[in-house]
Amino acid sequence: MRIGELARLAQLSPKAIRRYEALGLVAPERHPNGFREYDDHTVRLVREIRSLNRLGIPVEETRPFLDCLATGGEHVDDCPASLAEYQRTIDALTAEIDALTARRDALTDRLREAAHRHSSTRPLPWPTAVSAMQPSSGRDGTTRQRAQDNPTEAKESR
Repeated sequence: MRIGELARLAQLSPKAIRRYEALGLVAPERHPNGFREYDDHTVRLVREIRSLNRLGIPVEETRPFLDCLATGGEHVDDCPASLAEYQRTIDALTAEIDALTARRDALTDRLREAAHRHSSTRPLPWPTAVSAMQPSSGRDGTTRQRAQDNPTEAKESR
């Protein structure tokens, strides 16, 4: 099959497939006239690369998974090298989440400081996403948001 058909079957652009070829991840047969000819196995490879990339694994890092198929694995992650790449990606995501959490916490601190800079009242603890979503019960049994979860309401109730 030609690159257009492969692109259609794999739901990718021909440009993406050419990039995979340039990286050495897929190798079509070349005709004397220069046309590329792809087989059904290449459809699977390209789909696997796309799937792994959607999980956050860079295209350039999919080689261990493809090598697993090339050595007879039924699945791209049947080999230890594939599992190691999963773990590396998880570790990178965890580091990114930790960095984003630290940035969010720093921004929350700055917001709290700025919001109460000219106030005579002591700032309340700023709600986290979890506590802001948790309602409390009033004396009358109705459910309402806690005053500490709403700084505007807290000021008005004083």
